[in-house]
Amino acid sequence: MRPVPLLLLAAGCTLAEPPTCEDTEIAACFTGTFRTLLGERASGVEVCTPDLPDIACVTADADGAWKLPGLPLDTDVLVTATYGDAVDTVFPQSTSMAWYAWYKVMVPRSIMNTNASNLGVELDPAKGNVLFIVWEGLNLDGVDTDRVPDVTARIVEDDAAGAVFYGNALGLASRSATATTSNGSGGVLNLDPGVWTLSFDAPGGPCEDPMFHWAYTAPNEIPVPVRAGMTTAIDVMCPP
Repeated sequence: MRPVPLLLLAAGCTLAEPPTCEDTEIAACFTGTFRTLLGERASGVEVCTPDLPDIACVTADADGAWKLPGLPLDTDVLVTATYGDAVDTVFPQSTSMAWYAWYKVMVPRSIMNTNASNLGVELDPAKGNVLFIVWEGLNLDGVDTDRVPDVTARIVEDDAAGAVFYGNALGLASRSATATTSNGSGGVLNLDPGVWTLSFDAPGGPCEDPMFHWAYTAPNEIPVPVRAGMTTAIDVMCPP
């Protein structure tokens, strides 16, 4: 079984094997499964690569499983996922990590609305949002490693462009948190569309490897694509 990074995964859900999808000498293949926040299999999630129009969109099957073949090798790819009442989500992934099966959760719009309410702002549909979770290491075979508290994040280009928030123990935005809590989560609301750079600092040092996002542009600098009306979700590995 491939190792599994779990992004925003509800505890206790039953994980199904992702479909078989092998890389070739000329192309990579992404594969994984989707769940709802309650751990139910998210059938019907539409997965697309809008910047690669020759790659056809695919739809997750009854088990929430999907595969996306024919991707360019060693390339940063913007993957989108849309599903029912969940937020339209961007997953920035590098095909250098195509060997890794992804188990991801579609976040309800109500969660993002609660985050905005907790911070006293309104979500702007002309802008995009970012969610992240900081992990201590690889999540293997559906078993999470520990989330890392006391991690701080900043926007490299302009910290005033959008204030980084951190989640409370339930993972919801907290006005008082100044670093990640035991939940290891955080994000940014209402960023202008484009590519922003996030930098993370953990108690054990900079957060650099491994990567489940676009390739680092510099040590500890993660490029994060933001699309209007969508939420970009990334996992970050940091030393405790």
